[in-house]
Amino acid sequence: MIRSLLALALLASTSAFLPPVAVPSAGKTSLDAMEMKDQVGVLPPMGYFDPLGLIKNGPYGTPEENFSHYRGVEVKHGRIAMAAFLGVITAELYRFEGFLSPSANLKFADLPNGLAGLKAVPLEGFVQMAVLVGVHEVVVKQREGRQPGDFGLGYFGVSMENGSSAQKRKLNIEIQNGRLAMLGILGMMANEQITGSILNVPKF
Repeated sequence: MIRSLLALALLASTSAFLPPVAVPSAGKTSLDAMEMKDQVGVLPPMGYFDPLGLIKNGPYGTPEENFSHYRGVEVKHGRIAMAAFLGVITAELYRFEGFLSPSANLKFADLPNGLAGLKAVPLEGFVQMAVLVGVHEVVVKQREGRQPGDFGLGYFGVSMENGSSAQKRKLNIEIQNGRLAMLGILGMMANEQITGSILNVPKF
């Protein structure tokens, strides 16, 4: 299960599910002048929520640069959580055929569910995943002057008008779904530790 979760997470972090939206370049506005209520991801009921002052006093430069960085991190984690959530459900209901490690005679079906599966992954497997994650972090970059989460891959090759209301609506939908998925995957992990099972459903 864990290897499916990690594989899907890596794929998710390199996917741009939504089209790019132009954002103002740093230095053109100040924090006081920013219309925070109009920023992507600033949604009811919380609205603009920054109790620790990370936007104003963050380490990434201007408030606009801090906002762009933290929003991009949230988008990426949301995408990973959405993929992880689906990965957990898939692995709980169905196990793929084949070997995870032929040399260790370890099949995918032999891996325990949940976090316990981490202990069954050979060291070589962790090294491969670490290298893949490292390459991804170096190669796939946030595009300057674009909406946080835009890695230049488009929306399955189809672009919408930059800055359009429809585009902003879809970006907000993605962020909301990502926030829910982050809570969902954490809930699954907590349920596993408490009950010993992620999902109490029959396997096919």
